Amino acid sequence: MMWVFFIKFKSEVFECFKNFKALVENEKELKIKCLRTDRGGEFTLKEFNDFCNIHGIKRELSVARTPKQNGVVEIRNRTVQEMARTMLLAADLQAEFWREAAGTTIYTLNRAQLRPNNDKTPYELWEGRPALVNYFRIFGSKCFMKINDDSPGKFNSRVDEGIFLGYSIRSKAYKCYNNRLRKVVESFDVKIDESLPEKEIQDLEEDSILEEFEEESTKEEKDQENQR
Repeated sequence: MMWVFFIKFKSEVFECFKNFKALVENEKELKIKCLRTDRGGEFTLKEFNDFCNIHGIKRELSVARTPKQNGVVEIRNRTVQEMARTMLLAADLQAEFWREAAGTTIYTLNRAQLRPNNDKTPYELWEGRPALVNYFRIFGSKCFMKINDDSPGKFNSRVDEGIFLGYSIRSKAYKCYNNRLRKVVESFDVKIDESLPEKEIQDLEEDSILEEFEEESTKEEKDQENQR
């Protein structure tokens, strides 16, 4: 199971860990027994070590410049980065939406990727029930959000156009970029258009035509070889 915290400075790591510890231990009534990290300065602070000692948390530190000793996390980080980058490129979105892409990647992996040697997702192992995924939508799709203003005006539009960016972790809502407000908002009243843009449709059509040419060419070459 993965969680993500977006921070501006590495000095915020210790506070994030304290919040994370309180969250998961309160949710599962279990204790964190071991913490494995690299030797980054944010993890080796005296107050961080003192906190772990007080709460009986065993510390495991990888050797400097040896990321393979913490391979699980390193591979996970690379997977999340590559998936987020691919989602942004596929949706033709700017890098400023990297937080939303990374958050959606982790949200999806927790609910869709099976654990090794297991037929359950991380979410099912953590929550004890299968995750619903019927509300999943294509990242970066055009969307329309209902305007819930008390007095929008008699002849004003009742919807805002935007970009679908993921799922809220605090409520049953979608996260979308509102073009009019120019900010990311959470909304339940959302209609998402998952149809491909015209350019992508043209690209797919061209790829399909090229594949047909390649298949015909391969078939002709085989026929010629058989005739010989």
